[in-house]
Amino acid sequence: MPTVFLVGKFSHQAGLEAELRRRGFTVISPTDGHESADKKPDLALVDLTAVPSGRRRDGNEIIEQTRARYSVPVIAVISGDRLAGYEPLQGIDDFIVAPCPVPEIEARIRQVLWAAQNLKNETIVKRGDIVINLSSYKVFLAGKPVDLTFKEFELLRFLAASPGKVFSRESLLNQVWGYDYYGGDRTVDVHIRRLRSKIEDATHSFIETVWNVGYSFKE
Repeated sequence: MPTVFLVGKFSHQAGLEAELRRRGFTVISPTDGHESADKKPDLALVDLTAVPSGRRRDGNEIIEQTRARYSVPVIAVISGDRLAGYEPLQGIDDFIVAPCPVPEIEARIRQVLWAAQNLKNETIVKRGDIVINLSSYKVFLAGKPVDLTFKEFELLRFLAASPGKVFSRESLLNQVWGYDYYGGDRTVDVHIRRLRSKIEDATHSFIETVWNVGYSFKE
């Protein structure tokens, strides 16, 4: 049973929640308080109709905060006056123009969830807030793209494929750089440091240093 997180104050919210539940969804919202604290949604439905069309940055911030907290697909609900000269919203997977009938909302939710599941099964490695697209060589941290070099991407991909497993510098050289690499293992430390500077911050820590051994991707 998919869980949908409602973000914002939707028009006729009680009716929307009841109808989505009737159609087989679990629905949570910020007003649920402690009841929703331990629930992990599968998708967020974000109401941006109260955000003026000239305040696009406010809408992006709401979406960014939602992705940073839950790291799930996001559908934005926007007002019709935003369609004129529409500018893409960062971090959304689809959008709905209000008012919208519940059957269409349900169809869009199921389509986005289906697409997300298929990507996950085929080409996506997801570890917490970091998403690695193996086919497009793109990396996203909490919904934001991360610019990596090819070797940084390959190093991240290799480590993230085996969370908790410790790899020596020599092993990483062999697996990521290849047996024909003649440089010293110092290059691994340099690339790890650069990679950390791009994917880690005060709230994200992915790569663990195992002293005198090597590195691992945290479980």
